[in-house]
Amino acid sequence: MPFQPEPSTARIRPIRHCEVILLALLVCPDLALAQPKVALEVAFPELRFTRPVDLQHEGQQLFVVEQAGRIWTFENDPTVTERHLFLDIRDRVRTSNNEEGLLGLAFHPDYATNGYFYVYYSASSPRRTVLARYSASAGNTLQADKDSESVLLAVQQPAGNHNGGQIAFGPDSLLYIAFGDGGGANDTFRNGQDRTSLLGTIARIDVNQSPYGIPADNPFAGSTVFREEIYAWGLRNPWRFSFDRATGILYAGDVGQNAIEEIDVITKGGNYGWNIMEGGRCFRPPIGCDQSGLIAPILEYNHPGMPASVTGGYVYRGPGVPDLVGWYLFADYVDGRLWGLVYDGNTVTHNALLLNSRLTISSFGIDHAGEVYLLAFDGFVYRLLATGGKLGFEAFAKDLSFVQGVTISDVVFPAARGGTTPYTYSIAPALPEGLAFDASTRTISGTPADSLAPVSFEYAATDASGRNGALSFTLEIKGSPRLTRDPPLDPLPSFVLHGNHPNPFTRQTQVTFDLATSATVSLEVLDLLGRRVSLHRRTFAAGEGHMIRIDGEDLPSGLYLCRVSVSTGSRQSVKSTTLLRIH
Repeated sequence: MPFQPEPSTARIRPIRHCEVILLALLVCPDLALAQPKVALEVAFPELRFTRPVDLQHEGQQLFVVEQAGRIWTFENDPTVTERHLFLDIRDRVRTSNNEEGLLGLAFHPDYATNGYFYVYYSASSPRRTVLARYSASAGNTLQADKDSESVLLAVQQPAGNHNGGQIAFGPDSLLYIAFGDGGGANDTFRNGQDRTSLLGTIARIDVNQSPYGIPADNPFAGSTVFREEIYAWGLRNPWRFSFDRATGILYAGDVGQNAIEEIDVITKGGNYGWNIMEGGRCFRPPIGCDQSGLIAPILEYNHPGMPASVTGGYVYRGPGVPDLVGWYLFADYVDGRLWGLVYDGNTVTHNALLLNSRLTISSFGIDHAGEVYLLAFDGFVYRLLATGGKLGFEAFAKDLSFVQGVTISDVVFPAARGGTTPYTYSIAPALPEGLAFDASTRTISGTPADSLAPVSFEYAATDASGRNGALSFTLEIKGSPRLTRDPPLDPLPSFVLHGNHPNPFTRQTQVTFDLATSATVSLEVLDLLGRRVSLHRRTFAAGEGHMIRIDGEDLPSGLYLCRVSVSTGSRQSVKSTTLLRIH
């Protein structure tokens, strides 16, 4: 954990922009590059936490981890006023030292169906770190069962600092775990280069085996000498790692000793040098400095003899600050500076000091839409706001599907973010006949008159100073089904919903059902805020095994509700709901 740098009597000296060091070389970013212009705003003004150290999402629901041993959950809505206690394990979490506590949270990729999630925390007697699995309460995925703990792994800790603690599922659905070097200073316990210990490593395990399995391609899988769980080693205190959701690249911030903080790209079997190296330089010259096989950081910054502590973040992929998309964000816990860098897979092409928040930035988080959040020890959760460049937006479902002749529920488009109010909004090209856009309320409403193959539209905003922003979306209008005109007193149709398969899914899933009589079936997909993201409507004859396909390839990953309504010509209906999960 980065909270306590080794003691120093030196005062904190702000590091100038060009003191960010790339591969141990002093470089200044290309001044011709238009770097993102951002500020911070409190994301949820009515919510405040005590020493928040992690933020995760499950679908559109957010979860904040407090160091003392509590996890809170709440809706991802800036106006939210209530939070709910998801898990409280303060009775088993050790917080005797500043860097101990409940430090990590990760949801199983199949959480919607199996209810499993994982935590990493410090424990006592003996002093150790624990990786444990918990389950959601029966019938309620937003409430944990405290008594469901199953310990997968425990590692003894020789000191109270350098606990690492980040856990996350990778694109391969395997669980990655960050361990510090065991604490003290100067790698007191010589764990950095000791592959017989998990300390000083990032490990990778398969939690779908009991208690866990070793992936066959782990660097030391099958070894009788080295720990098979090790994925990479030679780390001092990796305080926050993350995968780029677009590229799969694994970034980590590794806290330095007294001189250098570093950002690493973690690769399988990589040795990142501690304690032979601190950053890109020899740690104790001339005593042993063989750099053969060591991987240098992609970026580092120095602080000779002065307190500093890097906090690793995420690659920004959200809609709120368009100019920031593709930038990896990281910060310094001690003085609150926030940086960004762009890595092309081989080298850092750009880096910039984005702002000096003067906050104690303890961690970062990300939501389903790719929006990045900062956690600080003033208790608030922050997000980024564009102060220049393009306007940003709230999250948005980019594909709309309506049915010819069916009046739609009003579709509300997101408000612009950044810039200066008031905003003006428009949609181009013109909407099809029967549909209208109200710029004052940002809504599409009406009854589509004709069918329309998927067409791309642009939703644009302009602020009072002339700054612009735009979102693209597709609109499809499906042909109207021929409705059978049944007598008004027709009986309510008999209907059996079988649910969907596969679930979870990435591209398509199939909802199947049986009908005792001919009826019209309407299928709506709703997000967890009740907003409709797609609609399907068809008339079916009586029979078993009817099917409607749902396309989820362009929807953000998360939980959705699938509501099926069945009606005869008398407009009587049966409604049933099932839960969808999109990877």
